[in-house]
Amino acid sequence: MKTIFNILTLMLLILSCNSDDDAQQNPAPTLNATWSLVNVTGGLAGVNDDFESGTITWHFNNEPSEITVTNNDTSNAIHSGYPSGIYSYEVVTTSNDTTVVIENTDLRVISLTTNQLILDEGMVSDGFQYTFSK
Repeated sequence: MKTIFNILTLMLLILSCNSDDDAQQNPAPTLNATWSLVNVTGGLAGVNDDFESGTITWHFNNEPSEITVTNNDTSNAIHSGYPSGIYSYEVVTTSNDTTVVIENTDLRVISLTTNQLILDEGMVSDGFQYTFSK
């Protein structure tokens, strides 16, 4: 009788345990969203400009592959990214890195998380690095 009780107790413990790992997993980061440009660094002049979230936004749309840039910056920043407009883009992934090509300009993806995106023109002395947040 004791053996049956132990087996039933063990089965109850095993069956009552469930895995909620699936519910806790974060979705994979994606470009397909609206990103706020919050910092631009680089260039010959050594730019390091911060922007308030929402002042400059880039909305990546996968279908069609377009970026809608809304640039409402009125500061005296030397470089605030692209002017407002719609730009075509494509994502090129190799074994070494991922690049966003915006109308023939290559921007290497340095970091892509659910809340931050960093793109870099990759030119040693005169390229810009763009940092975005959601």
